[in-house]
Amino acid sequence: MVLPPPINFVDEQSLRLRTEEGVDVEARVLRGPQGSGVLVPAAPLIPGTRYHLEGTPSCGSSPHEPGGAVAAFTAGPQVALPTATGTLQAAPEQHGAVRVSGGASCWESVEGSTVTLGFTPAPQLVPFLPWVHWTLKVDGQTWATAWHGAVDSSGGVTPSDGFRTMRDLLTVHSICDDPRSPQDDTGTGLVPGRHVATLHPVLEQSGTALPVLEVSFDLTCPQDASDPEPKPEPEAPRSEGCSQAGGGLTAFGLLATLQLWRRRTAKDRA
Repeated sequence: MVLPPPINFVDEQSLRLRTEEGVDVEARVLRGPQGSGVLVPAAPLIPGTRYHLEGTPSCGSSPHEPGGAVAAFTAGPQVALPTATGTLQAAPEQHGAVRVSGGASCWESVEGSTVTLGFTPAPQLVPFLPWVHWTLKVDGQTWATAWHGAVDSSGGVTPSDGFRTMRDLLTVHSICDDPRSPQDDTGTGLVPGRHVATLHPVLEQSGTALPVLEVSFDLTCPQDASDPEPKPEPEAPRSEGCSQAGGGLTAFGLLATLQLWRRRTAKDRA
């Protein structure tokens, strides 16, 4: 089993695994990232047997009495390690308010574009989700992380807490209108355009590498309604008969030519 940061609440050296009847079971704790740990029994647990994980609380950090149960569980049947991760899809882009880290309240709302990634875990991975921690990379750069237990059997993700994790694991965004002060450089987003996201799962304390999932998505910033519309280009002049200015035969020139022609015709007849 995976121990969440206990370790913040229980003296690690005092951890003991016992059956419900109080029989000690040999096990050791392998420490993991962010203060987590994996409890590894020396021999397989007996399916259907109820076990207690007991320990002494750290000074002033837990209401448990020394030797009290920290967790209780029933051992299930042995299963093979997973070899599949699941599927990853990108939902349509949404424009509107985006929650980003920063400010006096730890969170601020800015205008932007958001894409939510939908993750469906493979059935064989579901029993192991408490042992998996996650990294989402965008264009090869780390965007967000999530620790053990953050992803449930339906692919839902625990929202970021603003302390250990600063972004939701499966939400990516661009910031289109940022009213924050320039010195507040937290909560920056992706530049508008096309991106590639890769979801990296790690099965804690396992040598089995789980497949990385990949999906492409687009982020755009809509044109601001206050921006002036571009002025239309003037139309090219069209020929509509005789003109009173410019090159060619004008109306006055045409009249003078007609009168001269009439005089010459009269002389010829005379």
